[in-house]
Amino acid sequence: MINNMSVVGVDFGAQNSVIAAAGRGGVDVILNGNSQRQNPTMIGFDTCRAMGEGASATAMGRYRQTILNMKRLIGLSFKDPKAQAEMKHVAFKCVPISHGPGKEDTIGVEIPLDGETTVVGIEHVAGMMIRHLGTIAAERAAEKSNEPAATPESMFPQDWVIGIPGYYTDAQRRALLVGCEIAGVPRIQRLMHETTATALAYGIFKDIRKEFANKDKPSHVMFIDMGYSAYQVAIVAFEPGKLTVKTTQYDTDLGGRDFDMKIAEWIIKEFEGKHKNKLSGPIKERKKEMLKVLAAAEKAKKTLSPTGVTEARINIECLADDLDYSGSLSAIEYEKLCEPLLARLAGPIQRALAEAKVTSKDLESVEIVGGATRVGCLKRRLADILKIDPNATNNGLSTTMNADEAVSRGTALQSAILSPRFKVLPYEIIEFQPFPIQVSWDGEASTSEGHGVEIEEGADGSDGLPTNSVVMFDRGSNFPVVKRVTLRRSGVFTVEAKYKGVPDISPEIATIRIKAPTESDKKVRVNVKQDINGSLTLSSAQMIEEVIEEEPAPAPAEGEPAKEGEEKMEVDKTEGDAAIKKKKIKKTNLEFEVAYPMEWSKKAVTDAIALEAKMTTADRLVKETSDKRNELESYLYAMRDRIIADLRDFASDELREKFQKAIESAENWLYEDGYDAVKQVYQDKLAEVKKLGDPIIFRFNESKARSTAVQTLQKRVDDLKNWLNTIPGNDKLDHITDAEQNLCHKKCDETMSWMYDMLDKQGSLSPDVDPAFSVNDVRAKIKELEDTLGPIMRKPRPKPKAVEAPKTDASPEDEKVNSDAAPMDTEDEKKPEGAEPMDTN
Repeated sequence: MINNMSVVGVDFGAQNSVIAAAGRGGVDVILNGNSQRQNPTMIGFDTCRAMGEGASATAMGRYRQTILNMKRLIGLSFKDPKAQAEMKHVAFKCVPISHGPGKEDTIGVEIPLDGETTVVGIEHVAGMMIRHLGTIAAERAAEKSNEPAATPESMFPQDWVIGIPGYYTDAQRRALLVGCEIAGVPRIQRLMHETTATALAYGIFKDIRKEFANKDKPSHVMFIDMGYSAYQVAIVAFEPGKLTVKTTQYDTDLGGRDFDMKIAEWIIKEFEGKHKNKLSGPIKERKKEMLKVLAAAEKAKKTLSPTGVTEARINIECLADDLDYSGSLSAIEYEKLCEPLLARLAGPIQRALAEAKVTSKDLESVEIVGGATRVGCLKRRLADILKIDPNATNNGLSTTMNADEAVSRGTALQSAILSPRFKVLPYEIIEFQPFPIQVSWDGEASTSEGHGVEIEEGADGSDGLPTNSVVMFDRGSNFPVVKRVTLRRSGVFTVEAKYKGVPDISPEIATIRIKAPTESDKKVRVNVKQDINGSLTLSSAQMIEEVIEEEPAPAPAEGEPAKEGEEKMEVDKTEGDAAIKKKKIKKTNLEFEVAYPMEWSKKAVTDAIALEAKMTTADRLVKETSDKRNELESYLYAMRDRIIADLRDFASDELREKFQKAIESAENWLYEDGYDAVKQVYQDKLAEVKKLGDPIIFRFNESKARSTAVQTLQKRVDDLKNWLNTIPGNDKLDHITDAEQNLCHKKCDETMSWMYDMLDKQGSLSPDVDPAFSVNDVRAKIKELEDTLGPIMRKPRPKPKAVEAPKTDASPEDEKVNSDAAPMDTEDEKKPEGAEPMDTN
């Protein structure tokens, strides 16, 4: 049976993450243990890991051990200006992780583990969060499964597609995959651009309804996605069974948190202005105080977002130095605060329209997704930029898609399309490569080929010098795809891949060292692949040689005439047989090495996997200990009340007093010395208390179930006796012998005699002593009846005997002769009726 949550899609968000599962009925967003559709993207570290909702509950108190914002840090060099800027937003400590000579340091975080400080890569933390989402899916699948052996481990999702921002670099894509590998996430089928996933969720169902029926005129739709930390704009063309991403534009530093920060800065200004002389230092330099302010700011933003709300009250208790804050922010003032952010909305939209070569009038719809698009002033500004009627519903913007779930639904659909577990109608997706990738090589200029483009030897570059590079993957190109460059090289040479002309990102992608033969220059074909995740790798490196082979030409046999239209070949005996020369291309695979700027070594990955296994074991032990502690606590609470209520009559005064003292003693121990005990201690303490309580509960349960059990036995005996009474005179049951009937009567009488005897004994006993017989004894009697009488009741009626042919006095030999001659006609049979027998004398 296929797990109906085995194929999932993930929206890995900066603030919240969503997981959706594809099934035969469509796509469903999976609820977590608190019945929430969104899961906070954070991991808390203490004696064990708390993830998602569990981490958010303690995030304020343990802010230094709670890791968040990982989506913005993953895959960046520690020295990257973007990384340094992001680190200012977090309260935990970031440290560099070295990956060896020639490698850039990646970002690690300090966490407590076994009483010591341990450094974990931010990629590893991201993998933990994604695996946690899979655990949520597995738990829900196990709950819904009809299989008795179903467990969360057996129901864990197997096929994944994860949504990522389209502006992720090659290093960031690889980092996320490494994190998933370390955390033990199964088959990642694809890393999918968030805007493409949204477009797929929008278009595939409309395509089923035949809303994109015109192949000659594609339908253009703009998707605007503003989440917690980034702003993305895409224009997608839809045709029957196909979507084509025409353009994607970004502002990677404009999101919902920037609107929160504007309110936070206003709160801080108001607070510090009022209590300037009472504060011990600036609020912005205090991590915990900033978390309080940002939480209040986000709440105020949500209050001011709906149409018609004019102001929001903001109250923060003990903001700083035991001082409270209370104030009111009007919607007009809020919009003024956000004006610098609203002014940045137009750029990506205008660039997208220009690149896609369409106008706002050509757009069939403008779909907005992402939590930040709920801000009222933001929607009004978008409508103004696109020249849409601002007085229409939602300012003329379309909100047909769930703003928080569109990406997860799209990735789940893509996962189903790619998975072998489902049969889905084909749907073509033409992706959009965001950054142009240039491939260059060392040495003198050489012939290069790239997807049909050939640069001749010595061709001039833009600066008039021979070119040693080519833009192999243009912006806007589709992937996955393999392209090649052909060089004439000998010995070891280097090929480099870099982003060309893209500001604000590290240009290095990969350095490839290829080992060619040293004896002479040969053509070397380098096949560079951009895979389904948008990552660059070397597919193969081959040496290409033209080899001339001679094969003997076919000649007619000596003396054989030539065929019509064919001249007879003359063979020169002195020169030997004629030969045909053929050219063949010989390809030899070459050794190569690919190095990435921030690549994890195999040892580092292995060590991280071992650390993950250690933390998983610790988590499981802590959970089991917590479960056993809760079991003990629940038992004590329940028994404390029940022993003076429904269990009172089933315990003697002495036992009841002893049990109450044991409960009180265990409670005192639990909340004092036993608060941090280990699992086995809780288990022993529970067994100690249950030793006194179980007999009482047993008597109570027996008292409640006894009547029903006795009635069941009585009814079964009555049914059997009624059946026995139907045997006389019943042709269908005349095969039941008298002995079998007597056995059945005897067994029924013995059972009823036992039952009445036990009921008499039980009637003389007090409820606080053990019963004369148990419900299990009654069930055993029922089973004994079934084992004895069942085979007799199910005894099949014997089949009637076959009628034998009458025997004759003929000998076996005569019978054999007669048998053999039976098919033959005899003389007597040929005589006419009434004829006399022939005289044989």
